[in-house]
Amino acid sequence: MSLDKVTVAKRYSKALFELLASNDQLDAAYGDLKQLRKVFLDNPQLGSALTDSSLALAKREALVKPLLDSTEGTIHNLVQMVYDYDRMDAMVEIIDQFEQLYDEHNQTVYADVTTAVALDDAQLDAIKSGYAKRVGAKQVILTSKVDTSIIGGVIIRSAGTILDGSIKTKIHRLRQTLLV
Repeated sequence: MSLDKVTVAKRYSKALFELLASNDQLDAAYGDLKQLRKVFLDNPQLGSALTDSSLALAKREALVKPLLDSTEGTIHNLVQMVYDYDRMDAMVEIIDQFEQLYDEHNQTVYADVTTAVALDDAQLDAIKSGYAKRVGAKQVILTSKVDTSIIGGVIIRSAGTILDGSIKTKIHRLRQTLLV
């Protein structure tokens, strides 16, 4: 029975993370992995082509050669091993899983912020700082969006959690309370 991509990605990324952490190479390797992911995202059929047994071996090797030539050290070894085990179609997932481990290690949190009006940098920094303290993160990376239907206030979505301080929601709760 073959393993699904998520299971494969978790195993490879965990082993890679532990190896890089023990050699104090996390930051440099993370940069290389982001570039490698970009190659796969820019060429969506690459992973499938590199694992397609109907494609001649020489053609697959010609496709993987630039990836091997552009990497070195542990990342080169990762590319070679993933290729050797016909798992290149899981490379993006491996890098995504590695990124989760990397962000957890660095206490980085991603959040989407919705407001009724555009926020300036000082306001965004205040939200970042407050949210970082609330969740115990060293760094918060925000994506800001404007939705006038919330009337006012802020909605923060992060890792399956929603903090809704919008006027729209407060009005809705007040209405529910008065109707009961």
